[in-house]
Amino acid sequence: MTAPRSGAVALAALLVLGPALPAAADPEVGPADLERSVEAIDPDGSVEPIDLENFITPLESEEVRGGTTTVTVSADVLFEFDEAALTGNARQQLADIAERLRGATGTVEVVGHSDGLGEDSYNQDLSERRAEAVRDALLDELGADAPEIEASGRGSEEPVAEETDDQGNDDPAGRAQNRRVEIVFEGG
Repeated sequence: MTAPRSGAVALAALLVLGPALPAAADPEVGPADLERSVEAIDPDGSVEPIDLENFITPLESEEVRGGTTTVTVSADVLFEFDEAALTGNARQQLADIAERLRGATGTVEVVGHSDGLGEDSYNQDLSERRAEAVRDALLDELGADAPEIEASGRGSEEPVAEETDDQGNDDPAGRAQNRRVEIVFEGG
């Protein structure tokens, strides 16, 4: 019984410790072989353009009805979250809008809106403070030539988008559309 076992151990030792047999070596790969093995990709035929129009929400829009112009600016551009102080970028955007108000006739209305998160009274107050901040910036920009500008807030009472989907889940894009400031004027 020990002989076959000794033979098996000897055979295993020979396989593990013995000289390795030369392996079948791959032929040396040259530049021509590499070039043939690489497949070039044609970007014109491989890359599909994406129409981003459906994925981008405008930060400012304008609607003209009759002689009345309504410029709607996203509150997310004008203010930090839960704040009524204008950002630096907001001041430049409002300076551009102020130029258009130089020819306005009648009273310019600045109306603040919020989304539906939070208490109604808080949203009302925030929308009023934001409208007042925009009004003050427009008055500063226009100086003595400013038309009469009134500010008011509507809180979350006049949404322009749904804030939940069909299953009742939160829709952040809808909420963002509802956070806005509207500047309404005649002429200009």
